[in-house]
Amino acid sequence: MPIMDRPGNNLEDLIEKYFTNTCTRDEMNELLLIVENEKNAAGLTQLLKDFWEKSKPRNDEQEFNLEEKFSLLMREAKSETPVLSIGSDIMKRKWKFHYAAAAIIVCMLSTGVYFLLKQEPRKQTGRAENIKKDKNEVAPGGNKAVLTLADGSSIILDSSRNGMLTTQGNSKILKLNGVLSYNTLKNNTSEVLYNTISTPRGGQYQLILTDGTKVWLNAASSLRYPSGFVGKERKVELTGEAYFEVTKNAAMPFKVKVNEMEVEVLGTHFNINSYEDESTIRTTLLEGSIKINKKGGSNLLKPGQQAQLNKKGEIKIINDADVEKAIAWKEGKFQFDRADIHAVMRQISRWYDVDVAYTKPVSSHFGGTISRDVNLSQVLKLLHLTGEVTFRVQDKKVVVMP
Repeated sequence: MPIMDRPGNNLEDLIEKYFTNTCTRDEMNELLLIVENEKNAAGLTQLLKDFWEKSKPRNDEQEFNLEEKFSLLMREAKSETPVLSIGSDIMKRKWKFHYAAAAIIVCMLSTGVYFLLKQEPRKQTGRAENIKKDKNEVAPGGNKAVLTLADGSSIILDSSRNGMLTTQGNSKILKLNGVLSYNTLKNNTSEVLYNTISTPRGGQYQLILTDGTKVWLNAASSLRYPSGFVGKERKVELTGEAYFEVTKNAAMPFKVKVNEMEVEVLGTHFNINSYEDESTIRTTLLEGSIKINKKGGSNLLKPGQQAQLNKKGEIKIINDADVEKAIAWKEGKFQFDRADIHAVMRQISRWYDVDVAYTKPVSSHFGGTISRDVNLSQVLKLLHLTGEVTFRVQDKKVVVMP
């Protein structure tokens, strides 16, 4: 059935509402169902062109609205990896269309020009010039970390050469393409030497311990661990956020200490977010099982569950946790689900190594997925296009304005 004959739908109205930020959730879903059919690609493309031609800018505000959205549409349609995609269930399907349909899907419905989780439709109130940035663009973070050895000496990993760095106790330490690894030497020693790997804001790093356990450290995080495991347990200490893939060893449980909490595992995949500026410590289990130990008792987690420990020592178990959101950072993405602007900006602050200030209280909530591989200005522009917030960048400081 031709798209313009689809009962109960006026596609021209939907496209106009999309560009003016007045689509409701149902209307956005209706538009999504239409573009799902690749047979509609040619008609959709023509309607888009017609709308652009008839909507000649009548004032500066409209010029910003249309030109920003149209240029973002065309730029994202040519990109192999969208900068941003909407995170609702209906949006998680994998689209396979030719260029014309992809231009509309990737930008209109998957690049996040429109965030579905806005409370009420709002007109855009800002201009592109409101997002002022310093002459030097703020680039995304990368593989940056410092390794502090047991003797207090430090190795800057992002500037050190690939290959063997040094030896510690019963292990030799190697670096290869952003991964720090420990290999056990043949000589046997019971001496336990502790190392610490720390990432700055704007940094991340991967570590492979002597038992084969893999650890991914997010920005502004640190892990203290022995250069080799001896005794009846494998114990490490975490600040910040890390994702673990623990090698199974029933005879030697793996334990992660986070403040007054301890996560005990035999072999499993899980993520811990324990930043001081977050209201809870969140432990999310992807595979296997883990035990959360704290004063007053313990809780056993199953795959798909998340334990949230607040600052009062109270623990809450979420049975249907959003696992994808919990490890989005490891996959190179920011993923938001009704996240308030403060939660969004905390992640941005850590990854881009910027400070954040607010001119007035802002209570907006956002949903969507943004690549962590783009410059700061692109992330802020996408958030700005919702019409909820605007920004001013001054050196390494982002000022948020309603």
